[in-house]
Amino acid sequence: MKKITKYFTFLMLTGLMSVTAFAQSAQENRTEPRSLNDKNVSDRLQKDLDSRNTTLNGQPVSWFDTGDGYYGTYSNNDQNFMTRYDKNGTYLETMTKREWNDYVPASLRSSFDASPYKSQEVKSYWEVSDPGKKGYYMEFNDNNGKVSRVWGNEKGEFSNQPYDSKTPKM
Repeated sequence: MKKITKYFTFLMLTGLMSVTAFAQSAQENRTEPRSLNDKNVSDRLQKDLDSRNTTLNGQPVSWFDTGDGYYGTYSNNDQNFMTRYDKNGTYLETMTKREWNDYVPASLRSSFDASPYKSQEVKSYWEVSDPGKKGYYMEFNDNNGKVSRVWGNEKGEFSNQPYDSKTPKM
């Protein structure tokens, strides 16, 4: 009976470790964007973006697949932008790249200072620029060069998954 219990315990622990490793691997893969290689999807996203922003005039957009959706990065009038779409190609929002400086909202700055990322370098910081929406996206580098991709909501709460930046309820 002891052998059966030990064997069963060993199987349970092995299974638990496998599930944990798989979940961590899946999460890491999900958050690592890849260049979008599907021309049909990138053409459809480009057409939608061009209709939303007529000042692009065929300017090149770099498209990426996050596993949960897509985003395109581009520059316009010396400003960097990121436009996000869900996995069905539905427009979500446009973000503007900003400097991580004294103008960062206090709630976001204090959340960062209290977060596990506080010792990391802010590599990039983006704010939602659509009217009536709030949200942030940041990339941090740790001492080993590992990039952390973090989303922030209007309350300054961090998540490793995109937030919902819909118009805040009044």
